Amino acid sequence: MVATTVFFGACGGNPFAPKKHTPTGVVDRPAAQPTTSAEIAMDNLARAFNERDKELFETLLDQRYWFTEDDCLGNLVYNNDREEELEIMGTRDGSSGGILNTFRTVEWEFQLIERSTELGREHPMAYEGDPDGHPDEDWEVFRGRVEMLLLKTSDDGFRVNQIMTFKLRQGEDGLWRIVRWIDDPLVGDCGEIDTEEAAKAGLSLQLRAWSAIKQIL
Repeated sequence: MVATTVFFGACGGNPFAPKKHTPTGVVDRPAAQPTTSAEIAMDNLARAFNERDKELFETLLDQRYWFTEDDCLGNLVYNNDREEELEIMGTRDGSSGGILNTFRTVEWEFQLIERSTELGREHPMAYEGDPDGHPDEDWEVFRGRVEMLLLKTSDDGFRVNQIMTFKLRQGEDGLWRIVRWIDDPLVGDCGEIDTEEAAKAGLSLQLRAWSAIKQIL
């Protein structure tokens, strides 16, 4: 009997070892930047939605966060605070529902219409706890059109196409966060969807107000 010795060279490795599988389509993105400017905070908001990143989303909401949507007559349709917003978006571990857990596809695009600064001296506290009062600090304001696509399956979901306003304040840690999120009413009769206009714009009849979707889940 002839003994055979097999040497595994340092360069070649084990020729009989199974090949390593490298996943395709996986891109390691760098961590989100600290929100040292209001612009970075808005960029991170888009990233939080597009990547369904609940932890990143949570970092973007100020403790005074307040969401509102009025109809075209100025009547309040819906509002919620920070804790309610986080619950609406879904738990971090995915153990309960929520927008970022329910929809397998989430696409967000923000088209800036107007950028401004809201001066504190022009916004005194109208009453104790006034969410719009900030006499001692200036807020940065981004107003624009938000387009969202939310899909459970390829043909089951919603579109959002709505003017929204985001107001951001700088915390004591120097970071900017969203303190007010204000949705404009949809086109048509006092917030009702104008299906003819939606069709002209090429929008699905599953077009919904953002506040309506938040209340569905």
